[in-house]
Amino acid sequence: MELSSLFSSLGGSLGDEILVWAVAAVAGCICLVAVVNVLDMFLDNNEMG
Repeated sequence: MELSSLFSSLGGSLGDEILVWAVAAVAGCICLVAVVNVLDMFLDNNEMG
């Protein structure tokens, strides 16, 4: 099944809204991982010095 047929079967605005929320969720997860990594580096630097 192609993605275009999947999105057209979901409906116009509903499919767009699901796509926007999915992209926002992925971006939020990436930002959360980045923040955790920065905090980990910050805490590791404090332990050394």
